[in-house]
Amino acid sequence: MNFIDYSAMKIARKIRDTYPEAASEKALFYALSLLLNSATSFLMTLLICSATHHLKEALITLICFLVLRYFSGGVHLGSSLSCCLFSIVLLTGLAHIDFEFMYIGFGLNFFSLVIMLLKAPNGIENVSKIDKKYYPFLKLICVCIVCSNFIIQSSMLSAIFIVQAVTLTRVGYYLVSMLEGRWRHEA
Repeated sequence: MNFIDYSAMKIARKIRDTYPEAASEKALFYALSLLLNSATSFLMTLLICSATHHLKEALITLICFLVLRYFSGGVHLGSSLSCCLFSIVLLTGLAHIDFEFMYIGFGLNFFSLVIMLLKAPNGIENVSKIDKKYYPFLKLICVCIVCSNFIIQSSMLSAIFIVQAVTLTRVGYYLVSMLEGRWRHEA
């Protein structure tokens, strides 16, 4: 058991011992592991980016990535520790992105838009309480978010959007499977 799950389990047990009428230990563990995972990855990203003088970029990255991910969904890693570590590396890297928008950024933004049109939302059925009848509205929100960067013309935003868009595709699911070593166990 990794430090995130261990801490979440310990806190969940303490809550149940102190407040028996609280939610089940399993429900508390799940909620606390999500909270600790998110808090750890956010704080570490902010700390690293602050040390490299990219705090503003880190805040923009965190907000934009999470907002787009909320509406579009995407693949999830299997363990809280792998999710936390991958998020720290990914978000910190995205906060340091800088390239010419006119060529690379425009292309990345265009591909993000196409993926959002075809795939968003994806993978939110079991993690969101949003009714499926609102999925077209979620897609519209994703498209508007990505299209806003054709006006803003931020290379960092185009990188954020393409990374999130890839998490909606088979390629994203395949990369996560490889990252987690699942491909070795499949026939």
